[in-house]
Order: sequence, then C-alpha cells, then structure tokens
Amino acid sequence: MVKYTVEQDFTDRLTQVLYRKGSDYPANEVSDERLAELLGNDHKFHDGALVVKIDDKPTDKNTVAEIKAYLDEHEIKSDGVTKKQELLDLIK
Repeated sequence: MVKYTVEQDFTDRLTQVLYRKGSDYPANEVSDERLAELLGNDHKFHDGALVVKIDDKPTDKNTVAEIKAYLDEHEIKSDGVTKKQELLDLIK
C-alpha cells in the first residue's frame, strides 16, 4: 500500500533508468537498502531526497484485505471489524 514518487529527476546509478519528478517510483523492485539511499539526503549530484513516500489512504475501491493491511501498518486497531465501510471509518 505504501507508494513512492520521484521528488527530483535522476538516473538510477544501478539500473541506468531515468526517473522524472512526479512519476511513481517502483519501490517493490529495489532492496530496502537502496530505497533508504533514495529517501536519504546524501547524493553526489542532488540535494535532498530523490524519492518520497506517499501515504495513500485506502478508499472504497480497495479490498478489505488492503484496508486491513493499511490499518495494521499504521497501528490502528480494528478489533474484529470486518465490513469495508466500518474499516474505512477507523481511518481519520
């Protein structure tokens, strides 16, 4: 559910893929270490993070499982709630 977006144009030094500001970043395709590097501020030719985390809240278009995963990820207790709208109501 966690998504990342490109904060500034860069060419990935590992894959040579060019990423443009505002585009989605495929974080699931890289290691946690590499993602941490891109989120960090220490880059040879750039100031600041190259990618940033987007915290998309689930909507009624998400599945119950996706909503529950979001709740777990954000440590929001659902205490046996199983209906989609009731789960969504727990998110503020």
